[in-house]
Amino acid sequence: MKLKNRILPAMLFFGVVALSSCEKSEQENVMPEFKQGTISQVLADSSKVTAYNFAGQSVTQVNHYDKESGKLESFEKYERDAKGKLTKVSTHAGDNQAVLSVQMYAYSDKGNLERTTSTYYNNSNVEYSTYATYSYKEDQTLEKKSVFEGTGDKGKAKSYTTYEVLPNGNYTQEKQFVIDDKGTAKLFSTTTYSYDSNRNPFFEFAEPGTTSSPNNVIVASTTVHGTNKTYKYSYSYKYDDAGNPVSQTIVKPNGQRETYTYVYSK
Repeated sequence: MKLKNRILPAMLFFGVVALSSCEKSEQENVMPEFKQGTISQVLADSSKVTAYNFAGQSVTQVNHYDKESGKLESFEKYERDAKGKLTKVSTHAGDNQAVLSVQMYAYSDKGNLERTTSTYYNNSNVEYSTYATYSYKEDQTLEKKSVFEGTGDKGKAKSYTTYEVLPNGNYTQEKQFVIDDKGTAKLFSTTTYSYDSNRNPFFEFAEPGTTSSPNNVIVASTTVHGTNKTYKYSYSYKYDDAGNPVSQTIVKPNGQRETYTYVYSK
């Protein structure tokens, strides 16, 4: 089971991310109601690699396809409460719909994401579990995400990430710290981002706790402090007359280039 396309949403959220039903009854349940200019597909070399299903303006499923074969590799289902808040995301294998992972969301009285619990499966058996807690600044932007291995409140602290955000809502820097067996935190990496001034088409339906920014990333540079090496990703875009990106070209640290095309609803 290849999950290489799972990387694509993470790459494009800072510069992508949805659930089509694999059962006929689910496919016929709700027809997507796209608003003008809503992202509907992402293509790589003219091959569909990601597709989105919506109910109204809420993402209900994201499908990921193998670029070469066109087969469904995996898909994510999104569940929400009566207020529209995301409560559960389950990832499934594309071939047999087996559950690969489940992530649950819990919120504070203020409505901020407070905790996520992630469970990963192998042949229907729990392989491992983690949870994360979140803290925010006064302006309600994400300040820190802490990750623990285990369940309940007895998890072992593994890492945490701190975030800096610009007044316009773009996340400009994140620092990741790893925690050793003695409980000592050490700065592992620092990533800085810069952006264009155009609308990020994935921003409106980013998952809670995701540092999605309202504009499109043009440079992401990560320094790994243990090796003092820096890895730079460059992003360039073509836009339509409304300023929406219609393609994104990524230049990786090794010089490899890859271009994605965005398809919007009419």
